[in-house]
Amino acid sequence: MSEHDKIRELLALAAADALTSAEEKQVAQHVRSCIACSTELGAWRLIASELRRLPTPQPSSWLVQATLARAEAKLTEQAEHDWNGRVMIVFVAFAWLLTIASWPVFHFVSGRFGSLLEPQFSHTWIGFAAFTALGWLAGAVAAVMLAIRQRGERRLA
Repeated sequence: MSEHDKIRELLALAAADALTSAEEKQVAQHVRSCIACSTELGAWRLIASELRRLPTPQPSSWLVQATLARAEAKLTEQAEHDWNGRVMIVFVAFAWLLTIASWPVFHFVSGRFGSLLEPQFSHTWIGFAAFTALGWLAGAVAAVMLAIRQRGERRLA
């Protein structure tokens, strides 16, 4: 593609003031020496000026209101989802902290704190941790199922 053809492709954009400064300089330099492109640029500028005179379409007020309402509902839903996520993380972290701390506290209160150092303790602790993990996994599955159900109900409403 020749330089002339490249400039011809930019003429409509030049008339619409949609070129970068480097492209504008390139077009201006070419138009000074090329009568055909200068004439074509003039025609494009006439078309662009006539298009600017046309009224700008405006959306109807009900469309604006409906769009704003949907955007607000979506933002509210996203904020609620983010908040619920943060609260869930805090609750889970707190529950795990209580779970982990409860075993040594139980041994301390029952007077068997020395048994924490026994080899039998590690097996018991692993079983306790596995049981707790299964319980939390079941709770997480239930929470996800409730969230999916709630989201489905919101979409139907």
